[in-house]
Amino acid sequence: MGIRVIGQKKFEVTETELLQQDLLFYIDNPRVYSVLHENGHDNPTQTEIEEIMCSLDHVKSLKSQIMQNGGLIEPLIVVKRKDRYVVLEGNSRLAAYRILAKNDPLKWSRVLVQILPEDISDSDIFTLLGTFHLNPKKDWSKFEQAAYIYRQKKELGCSDSALGKQVGISAITVKKYCEIYGLMVEHNDTHQSHWNMYEQYVQNKGIKQYRNTYPEMDSFFAKQVKTGEIVRAQDVRDILGKIASDEGKSSTHIMQDYIKGDIDLEEAHARFEATGRSGDNYEKVKKFQRLISEKDFCDELKKEAVGNSKDILFSLRKINTAVTQLMKEIDKKK
Repeated sequence: MGIRVIGQKKFEVTETELLQQDLLFYIDNPRVYSVLHENGHDNPTQTEIEEIMCSLDHVKSLKSQIMQNGGLIEPLIVVKRKDRYVVLEGNSRLAAYRILAKNDPLKWSRVLVQILPEDISDSDIFTLLGTFHLNPKKDWSKFEQAAYIYRQKKELGCSDSALGKQVGISAITVKKYCEIYGLMVEHNDTHQSHWNMYEQYVQNKGIKQYRNTYPEMDSFFAKQVKTGEIVRAQDVRDILGKIASDEGKSSTHIMQDYIKGDIDLEEAHARFEATGRSGDNYEKVKKFQRLISEKDFCDELKKEAVGNSKDILFSLRKINTAVTQLMKEIDKKK
């Protein structure tokens, strides 16, 4: 017998070897769950889970590592359910063992496990897996982490702060993950490869303003992602996000036409480029305009310029002269 600490609780565990044929994949493990749903399996059998898991590249790499080590270094963590044991932690390693057993059933028939008590709660299981994969190890992808947190929040019904505290991540991260994954679920698009596009879409401040004004925008965006009209997160950030963040009237019209479906992202980009507001020089000028228009900033400049800071007054005069000269030259060319 041994002790495993989960959260602030101590659980007695038994470390032993079990026949791997008596072990079941844990369908709610994020790595298993996301792979299955990516392949369209809502109610998979254990055989289907094994086939999909054994086809993954990282499982094949684990197989080689286990073979070189002559077995597992870290035991699988399991809990008994009826007459079988469910693998809560170590599903990829179980899949690797299954591959090895096909070539040498006798050598790889038994696997090292750590058995948790049968009465362990779902909340404690969440804390256990979160401790392994959300913080500090973080070997699940953001999508896998978000999917797990989202499902657990719905099942446990606790707040973002309480949920985050259980596994050592911030309430802000919990909220962000649930918002992004929730949007994917709402539009029936839980493909892991689409995560980065939805992440950029939800987090962009400019896009958020339009989402608040035009609720139908989410459905239109999700449709474009699912049909392949949008394929890169970079395009969501650098094209859609930039247009949405621009304050010009022309950009507003472009966004409105895009949301209505009158133009696609490519045409929206072309129209935005034609305005001349997408380049680096425009961004620099816009930043300067925003800075010099801030009341608090200007008030501070006035105080320092009127006081003893001759350098600030000198620089402001130089800026005024340079801008006046630039405008004269632009007017001549017009």
